[in-house]
Amino acid sequence: MADKTITSFFDRYEDAADAVRRLEAAGIPHRDISLIANNEGERYSSHASRTWGEDSRFDDDDHDGAATGATVGTLAGGGAGLLAGLGMLAIPGFGPVVAAGWLVPTLIGAGAGAAIGGLGGSLVDAGVDEDDARAYAEGVRRGGALVTVRASESDVDRIVDILDDEGTVDFEERQSNWRSEGWTGGTSAGIPAAGMMSGRDAMAANTDKSGAASMANRDSLSGATGRDEVIPVVEEQLHVGKRDVSGGRVRIHSHVVERPVQEQVNLREERVHVERRPVDRALKDTDAAFRDRTIEAEERREQAVVSKEARVKEELVVRKDVEQRTETISDTVRSTEVNVEDERRDTLDKSGTKDRR
Repeated sequence: MADKTITSFFDRYEDAADAVRRLEAAGIPHRDISLIANNEGERYSSHASRTWGEDSRFDDDDHDGAATGATVGTLAGGGAGLLAGLGMLAIPGFGPVVAAGWLVPTLIGAGAGAAIGGLGGSLVDAGVDEDDARAYAEGVRRGGALVTVRASESDVDRIVDILDDEGTVDFEERQSNWRSEGWTGGTSAGIPAAGMMSGRDAMAANTDKSGAASMANRDSLSGATGRDEVIPVVEEQLHVGKRDVSGGRVRIHSHVVERPVQEQVNLREERVHVERRPVDRALKDTDAAFRDRTIEAEERREQAVVSKEARVKEELVVRKDVEQRTETISDTVRSTEVNVEDERRDTLDKSGTKDRR
């Protein structure tokens, strides 16, 4: 039973596909992985094996999100891997995408006609915060790719570590960039987010709204009696927090290698030689003739004896140093300033005053 929904955003389909392969290689079930990527201009259509549509049939009891029929194993990510089941899909009002995995049925099902009803709504149903779901939908709309994994509590750290690799986008920073361009993070379902408008249209919409609000305030003040009109004076405060991000990994692998070596050693050998010498002389008493004798001589030689001793020649120490640094964060905050124009005159007639002595 999946307890968590983990999302990771990528700028390119290729990076997202690599992340899916790493997850599969780590033993994450295909049924718990989903991928969706922007397919504008059919740039990723060559990777798709089919087209998802309203005629695609799904088994209500199939929690893997697999299409029923003869191609269940390959199209839904079973057997040959999730990417083998990649299909094309056009979401009205959102654009063309390629998708595979357990999010596909909700993208095709009811409510898929709007961006938040399709991808964003599916993510919300899966437990993703609504604001985050809208942001991920906006990222895909802008050309990115999203990998979503259903995970048990025990697998969360492992999956995050796998996804936190090359190609992953710092999504909070990306959202900040979008907001600096005028994106507001979306509105209620069915109403386009400001980030989906062109810069000129968004500016015009903001101008029209601010102008109408100002006119309504002036109209409400005319002839108003017996009640107070309150204008709030607002000031923004800047709060700077901290978050832990990956700065890259250092991996050290040790392995055993063999190399040939040679050593020279001097070895001694003893050899026994027996030779006969012809002689012709008289027998001496010292010749010990006519009795049995045995003489033994043993040959000996030295052999090389090899032994090995393992000695530590060098040590590799891996250590993490922690440093503190002070970073100055510059930003702008807004506040409301109020200018009061008092056009009232002093109605006292001073012409009749006299200087009293």
